[in-house]
Amino acid sequence: MKTSDRRTKKIDATWNLHVHFESGKVDTDVEVSLDQLKNDVERVVVNGRQIGYVHHVDPVYVALSGPDLARAVEVSQKLTLDQSIRDLLNTVPVEVIDPSLAQRA
Repeated sequence: MKTSDRRTKKIDATWNLHVHFESGKVDTDVEVSLDQLKNDVERVVVNGRQIGYVHHVDPVYVALSGPDLARAVEVSQKLTLDQSIRDLLNTVPVEVIDPSLAQRA
């Protein structure tokens, strides 16, 4: 019988997502990547900028906003990783998601 232990290997993932807010201010593609810090904690990076963490505490994924894991603030608890990432995206300024908006201000 073969078993695999996620703790023995580092797993990182990157996605290209299309983000659209109903306000119409943002309608763009973003790069979201996860960097595994611990067996159950992922750092969430959007367009190269860290926005928070997702801590998997079975059965939920806890979204934590902030640059420092020790001081990060809980945003939500969801049943899926993608829901937690979406909640984190809702906590950051739109300039992080679409840097062109910062240039217009």
